[in-house]
Amino acid sequence: MAFFKSADDKAAEQEQKERELLEKYGMSNLTNPEDLESVKKIAAELAGSGFAELGMRLSMKSPEVMLPISYQRTIMEQNFIIIRQLDRIAKLLDK
Repeated sequence: MAFFKSADDKAAEQEQKERELLEKYGMSNLTNPEDLESVKKIAAELAGSGFAELGMRLSMKSPEVMLPISYQRTIMEQNFIIIRQLDRIAKLLDK
């Protein structure tokens, strides 16, 4: 049993998390490579912040602390919706 992961294992695990987040938010089929790369960077950040959010939830932070985090999450999801819609518009304009 290995206690330490190799760099390749860590990279593969990170890519898997990114793919899962892209699928979750419906971003895996973006046509513009630059947009896809930007969304992948966001997904990588979100994959890393999952542990921080879990820690905050487990520490039973007050609603005053948790509410802004919830609002930020909502804004992020709205941004993903806007990205998808803009990608659809761009595809229609290319036709």
